[in-house]
Formats: sequence, C-alpha cells, structure tokens
Amino acid sequence: MLKELKVSILGGAGTLGATTAFVLAQQNLVDEISLIDLKENIAASHKMDMEQAAAEFSSVEITSGDFSMLQASDIIINTVGIPEKQVQSRMDYLEGNYKIIQQISSHINQYTKNPIIISATNPLDIIHTLLQDLVAIPKNRMIGFSLNDTFRFRWALSKVLQEPIENIEAFVFGEHGEDQIPIFSRIYINQKQIQLAEEQKQLVIQIIRNWFSDYQSLNSGRTSGWLSSINLVKIIKAIVEDTKEIIPSSVIGKDGISIGQAARIGKNGVEAIEEIPLTLEETEEFNRVKQKINEQVKLIHEGITLHKS
Repeated sequence: MLKELKVSILGGAGTLGATTAFVLAQQNLVDEISLIDLKENIAASHKMDMEQAAAEFSSVEITSGDFSMLQASDIIINTVGIPEKQVQSRMDYLEGNYKIIQQISSHINQYTKNPIIISATNPLDIIHTLLQDLVAIPKNRMIGFSLNDTFRFRWALSKVLQEPIENIEAFVFGEHGEDQIPIFSRIYINQKQIQLAEEQKQLVIQIIRNWFSDYQSLNSGRTSGWLSSINLVKIIKAIVEDTKEIIPSSVIGKDGISIGQAARIGKNGVEAIEEIPLTLEETEEFNRVKQKINEQVKLIHEGITLHKS
C-alpha cells in the first residue's frame, strides 16, 4: 500500500459518497478518506459514525469538511450532482450538473496538485468530456465511472445463461446511458468464448434496458449506491495496487471525447486504452455514439439549451 494516500469524496454526505467511503474503509487500502460536502453537518455525522464502525477492522482515518479538505488529495471521487429524480434519460441531469461541475472544478484547481479524478456525475460521458477543460489535470488521470454498465451486462448474462456471474467476462462500451453498447461478440465463460443464440441476446438486452426504467419507476430519490460503491472501490484498488487490469471506463481519447472503452488502470490512472476487436456493427455503433457525445459537447460550448428527451 502506498503511504499517506488520501482519497477525497466530493458529495460525501450523499448516498453514493457515504457508501463508497465505508466500503473503501473496509478495504483498508488508503490512509485517509475525506468526506466533502456543502452539507457539512451530514458529512460530519457520517464521519463520526463511520470512524467508530470501522475502528476494529480498519486503520483508515475518516475526516470531513469543506472544499479546503481537498488539499493533499491523491484521488478525488466526484459524486456530486443535482438531487435524484424520476427521469427518462440521464441527459435530463445535464444542465444542472454541468453548473455544479463548473463550481467544483475551481476548488479542485485551487487545493490540489495533479490528483487522479474518478467522476460519477451524469450524463457521464458529456460531463467528463467537459470537465477536462475545467481542471488542470492530464487526461490520463481522469476516469469516468461507467463500470456498472459492464457489471449489469454480466448480471443479465448470468440470469439468462444460469451461470455464476464470477465466471463471466464481458464488456459494455459506448455511452453510460441508453446508448451503451454491450459487446456480444466478446463474451467468455471460464475464459472460453461463447456465442449467444438470438433469443438469448434479445432477452439480455431486455433485462438491461428494463433495469433503468424499473428503478426509476420506484421514485425512491436515491442512486444505486451499493453497486456503485463496490465498483468504485475496484477502480481505487487497481490504482493503489497498480494492477494495470482492464476496467471498462469512460476515458478521454486523443480526439478529446470521453466514452466507454477498455481502460487499463494503474497507479497513473489510465495507463492505456486497449483496442478490443469489435464486429463491424459494434464499431459503427461505437462511432455513432461518440459522434452523439461530441455534438452534445459542442452545444454546451456554444451555450445552446439542450433538448431533453
């Protein structure tokens, strides 16, 4: 473990921020976890509760406070965003969340020096593309959190194939949203490549597509904190332990667009973007989605109000 490693969580009072902090504390991977939120009293209450809950199994120091707590951060997890609401698309969060990102980026620039940023603010790919112009951080040290899409693809495959999820390797690329691209051409069970029947493929797609609408219909006002916290900590572990494993993430390519790809994650953030062979159809879909993200980014830069689906 790297010594004196500090992780700061922006939005530390919220569901995603707090659950991620506790899962990370359980892993005992870092020296300090700082919960930063405008609701300082709630972040402080999480801090007080969490440091007691983790006392017997973790040596991690839990702290909380305002944006000045960003100082000396090695990794920043950005979970900030407007309150969860019932929406048809993550695009409905764009206008409000971009304003928030503009505000917090100044604090990141003021208080930190070259941290790795893991961003979970929706619509992820557009926000993450825009964020690179707001923070003074190299692109390889910026990771967009889209791992949940790949996990849910594997989860759906597990249901359809009646196979333990830990035996399944698969990827989702493209947008963290309705234009995500499950890579059906690269599915492996116990390291053996398989092909799904068309009926199986359609059932998997149905499960994936229905998940978001079913979750939204609950109108719970909360995000998927448990799954997200587990997967965020997987990324942090890859950074801290320098595993250089492939973790599907929204990362910024040479063209400046952030989109879900096969990212090799290590101590420097995105160590490389791996080229995974795709079918012609998957490649065309990937390029179409990238163009969509690029067009939305241009609209923001031009100050045009976006159409909300």
